[in-house]
Amino acid sequence: MAKPDWGELQQRFLSEHAATGVSPKEWCEAQGLNYATARRYIKKPSAQSVHKSAQKKVRTAQKEQSAEELVDDDGLTAQQRRFVAEYLKDGNATQAAIRAGYSKKSAEQIGYQLLQKTSVAQAIAQQQKASIARTLGSADEVLAQMWQLATFDANQLSQYRRGACRYCWGFGHHYQWRDAVEFEEKRLEAVERDRREPEDSGGYGYDHNREPNPECPRCNGDGIGQPYFPDTRKLPAVSRLAYSGVKVGKNGVEITAISRERMFEAVMKRLGLADSEFAQRLQQIEIDRRLLEVEKLRKELAGDGDDDEPTPVQININVVDARAEDGDQPDT
Repeated sequence: MAKPDWGELQQRFLSEHAATGVSPKEWCEAQGLNYATARRYIKKPSAQSVHKSAQKKVRTAQKEQSAEELVDDDGLTAQQRRFVAEYLKDGNATQAAIRAGYSKKSAEQIGYQLLQKTSVAQAIAQQQKASIARTLGSADEVLAQMWQLATFDANQLSQYRRGACRYCWGFGHHYQWRDAVEFEEKRLEAVERDRREPEDSGGYGYDHNREPNPECPRCNGDGIGQPYFPDTRKLPAVSRLAYSGVKVGKNGVEITAISRERMFEAVMKRLGLADSEFAQRLQQIEIDRRLLEVEKLRKELAGDGDDDEPTPVQININVVDARAEDGDQPDT
């Protein structure tokens, strides 16, 4: 059986994942692949690679946009305007001249001469300035989105709620049933198993979302806690961006999301704050280390100096005859 081309399969998965959001496990099952083996090769794109790809696309789009936004009243000929547009793409005057339709033989000289023209230089500077402004605007948008991911409310994805226990609001703080149907089911189950039938003296109407009764003798007003997961199809915009998926395993349901701590660190690095904080930490570690050394030296100097006799050390030496065979080695 031919070995699968995991590189090609990964590229196919990334294409379908980008279009449909399919998970690696679902895609492998649809392709008839063993996920236990394929999981080493079929993976979702990392956040870093996605971010770099997006940045590259943004930069390319900005360059092309700058190249197409040249005004008609800039005093340039159509061919010169084309040269400026091509030069903005890669900054190569010779290649820009060739792509603009100038002779290949004299493209280097023409490119240099065009860059010396005031009108051409002004057009290039104007478009580069506009491109920088768009880049800064895009950077601000990215930073704002990163900050939202670093500070979003995790309760929008999962919650741990405390609600009333069964005895909080029952009559006389007896066990309270949700309704008569629940009570009857438990009663019939007890009859079938020949057990004592339950009582409904606590009444009906139990609601686990109701606030605990502070006077409840069973839970002392603490209620009972349970996890809650909202419908992920109806999450707020920021939470949908942070939400990565859900896993159902032997330990229950697990919601996966972007790490707010790592996103916060990324924001600090982008703002140039992480390096300074790291330097401060290193400096503090070095200070603490030197303080410990000084304290150790102080204790040694403050010790009893009258005992100048060396401390005896017991040394055990086992002598083995190297000429003996392996099977005749003495027990040590």
